[in-house]
Amino acid sequence: MLRTCPSAQNAQPVLASQQPLSALLSSSEDEFYGSLQRIWNNVVQLEDMGIIHDNNDKFAYAYRFAEAELRRLYSEKSA
Repeated sequence: MLRTCPSAQNAQPVLASQQPLSALLSSSEDEFYGSLQRIWNNVVQLEDMGIIHDNNDKFAYAYRFAEAELRRLYSEKSA
């Protein structure tokens, strides 16, 4: 049995138009922190309106907003 090496023809070429990994990671981090900021802004708004009275309420609403944000992002990515 002989060992075979992959030929240069089978290798997939790297496209110059692809973004470098660092740019993709930066974009992903920006989206993540943007989502966190939206969640926190919603919690602060409810706190200012007097709907949130203690930390338990704050965490419960933050969790609900995080679920909604994940659903929104998932629907955007799948579309």
